[in-house]
Amino acid sequence: MTFLVQALVACLLTALLIVWLRRPAHRFGLIDHAGGRKRHGDSIPLTGGIALTLSFVATLLFSAPVVSQYAVLLVAMALLVAVGLLDDLGEVSPRGKLGVQIVAALLMTSWAGHYLVDLGDLFARGSFELKNWGIPLTVFATVAVINGFNMLDGMDGLAGGLAFCVLGFFALFASMLDDVNASKFLLVLLGAVGGFLLFNVPHPWRGARRTFMGDTGSLILGFVVAWFSVGLTQRPGAHVPPVVMLWVVGLVLLDLLTVTLRRIIRRRDPALPDRGHVHHVLLRRGWNAGQSLVWLLGANVALGLAGTILWRLGVPDYASFGGFLIVTALYLGVFLFPSRLWRMLPRRAQVDKRTRAQEPSAVSDTSDPGPAGGGS
Repeated sequence: MTFLVQALVACLLTALLIVWLRRPAHRFGLIDHAGGRKRHGDSIPLTGGIALTLSFVATLLFSAPVVSQYAVLLVAMALLVAVGLLDDLGEVSPRGKLGVQIVAALLMTSWAGHYLVDLGDLFARGSFELKNWGIPLTVFATVAVINGFNMLDGMDGLAGGLAFCVLGFFALFASMLDDVNASKFLLVLLGAVGGFLLFNVPHPWRGARRTFMGDTGSLILGFVVAWFSVGLTQRPGAHVPPVVMLWVVGLVLLDLLTVTLRRIIRRRDPALPDRGHVHHVLLRRGWNAGQSLVWLLGANVALGLAGTILWRLGVPDYASFGGFLIVTALYLGVFLFPSRLWRMLPRRAQVDKRTRAQEPSAVSDTSDPGPAGGGS
């Protein structure tokens, strides 16, 4: 009950901070203006990430054991908050932001000693140990996950909703492993993210208080997901099989893989943005933003449940990994070259799509900056 009360406090504090920060956001230019690829129609404050971070830290400070155990994580989060805030203000280059992400990942691996060691029995030949490749692969995977969330931060509720789903699974896993400190950390962060989603997910009561998380939010949420993906799988004794994390973070990884492969195949710079992410494809397919959000969040929950059920049923790692590879192949078959879907659009949906293109939408489309760009 204490954990839930703290989560509720973090939620309410985030909501209050979002409302209070609206005027300072306009004063200091922390605003996402419409124009270009950004089709949200209005100038939206980029204060959601700051609000959820401040409320999360303020609430967590009352739990000294949690702060002590996750001191390195909190330091790395502070670093990412700083660079995310500067990037939202237009003060950081993509290369500089990528460098800070690498530094944060190195803090995790080299200061906290928190890195991948064993990937499990992926090939039915025993545990796949990384040995000297553990730290380099962890740094690469961490940066990939951070940017995966950053790239998907282009539609109201998507990046925050995916983070909420993933962190929810992690909180469940921590509870199953009797890890009290991890459970509290994750539940309080869930509360803070929930407070942000009140002002980001489209609903009738949001009114004019629509808010984006900015890079501040997407960077720290991506990093926390990467941290616990390692922490819950590489712990001594009872742990979550690493392959389960592929399922839980599934949609983020699949979208990142798809857009990167598509750009390489088309001989484009993978760092150059486009409108080829999964939410863009669904919108062009004729779905509205609300339908797209529900389906994408539902798909990620379904993937997470599939991986969790396979684990709890005792299915071998290699069978679960094979199942995820099948899902990956199906996803690539549908979304790698999405123009095939457009040809199947009924005429009415195409007309509706052209009509919606002339109107403001819930799609901010400040996402997809490539490996080091910025999201909404």
